[in-house]
Amino acid sequence: MTSRTSLSALLFVSLALLAELAAPVRVHASPPDVLGYGARSSALGLTGVSWANDYEATFANPAGLATQRRTGVSIGMQAGALQLTLDDQAFPIDPTSGQVIGFHLPLPFGGPLKDVLVLGTGFYTPSNTVLRNDIIFTEIPQFAVLARAQSVALHLGLGINLDKVVPGLRVGVGFSVLANTAGRLDVELDEGSRFVSLTETQLLAGFNPIIGVQYDRDTSVGKFTFGLVWRDEVRSDVGLNIQVEGLPIPLPIITINAVAQYDPHAFVFEAGWSPTPNFMVALQLGYERWSRWPGVVGKSSEFSNLPPDPEFRDTITPRLGLEYRTSARRTKLALRLGYSYEMTPAPPARIADLRDSEGAPLVIRGVQQTRAVRYLDSDRHVFTGGGGVEFVFDNANFGLDLFIQLHRIAERTHDVPAEGGTENMVHSGYILAGGWAATVEW
Repeated sequence: MTSRTSLSALLFVSLALLAELAAPVRVHASPPDVLGYGARSSALGLTGVSWANDYEATFANPAGLATQRRTGVSIGMQAGALQLTLDDQAFPIDPTSGQVIGFHLPLPFGGPLKDVLVLGTGFYTPSNTVLRNDIIFTEIPQFAVLARAQSVALHLGLGINLDKVVPGLRVGVGFSVLANTAGRLDVELDEGSRFVSLTETQLLAGFNPIIGVQYDRDTSVGKFTFGLVWRDEVRSDVGLNIQVEGLPIPLPIITINAVAQYDPHAFVFEAGWSPTPNFMVALQLGYERWSRWPGVVGKSSEFSNLPPDPEFRDTITPRLGLEYRTSARRTKLALRLGYSYEMTPAPPARIADLRDSEGAPLVIRGVQQTRAVRYLDSDRHVFTGGGGVEFVFDNANFGLDLFIQLHRIAERTHDVPAEGGTENMVHSGYILAGGWAATVEW
């Protein structure tokens, strides 16, 4: 009786674990890293390190906040639809959408700190969830770069104006705050010898620093602005312990360890040039350290084997933004265009070596153990556009900005077929995204 009960409990736990890990794919991109943050940046090729100066600067470069002399509040929304194909078949996708709320506030100090400190906050929340994770075995086809969790995200920034010390110089510090999941799943026998489960989870905030600097200078050929920002690695971890209690024979704790969302370390440099007050061009070059990404699924116990190394590589991303501005009386208009070439960090899907609990190659009876790794991704060409209108009143300004994006996901042939197939996998697709933001300043 004891062995049957223990076996049934183990089977129950195994089925629960498989249901959790093999859930259907739902692709939800990390909005700031994939679509940009804010309507103006998202329309200008995801630039902003050299020019953003409102809530968008909390992600792009908090140093830009220091140029603000007015208080402002912004609200908006952005959404994206992913149309992907795998072997000429539509890949099942859920759209992504969320709300954006932000503000910037010059701190009203006097004396040496007058017009020096500006505080900013940007808040993103998905439309229908607080945190959503999809944890999938590596051998199942999945878009690992785009398929990151939908999660509440908060950006905090402080801009410091050093113009009194070095004309045109600003620095900024900030944090990206992202939710992590921790908890436990208890499985017990009730009075009727039936298995019941109780889940307890917590959302824990992780703080990831952002440090930036800006410098601008007026010359005979226009105004130049330079920006440099470093963003720390941002990741949303899942840690869920599954424990069976109340049985004569104790069963080991099974742990679900996973990385639901990952934005890599980034160093970004950008130069902006305004030959006239009506025109701006911004050129950006970004470095992202994707080689530190550990993969989606981790170990299920202290001594369990590790899945294959994802072998992601670091990437370099060039971006371009163009903006034309004009005004008539109390109305200001802006037109925006942009382009970004997003290099994929992922190698082709392939057969790769399994690893033991220490990360070394897993060899059994002299044979290296292998498993398919079907992380799908390819280079993206991102075309962006949008516009804005601002109405200037005596005591306040009101602005509305719009953006639209088309991400062309290049076709890629992989080094392994789909499960049960004979021909190597081929994928392609596109992302169509858009959004708006309304701002009031006074």
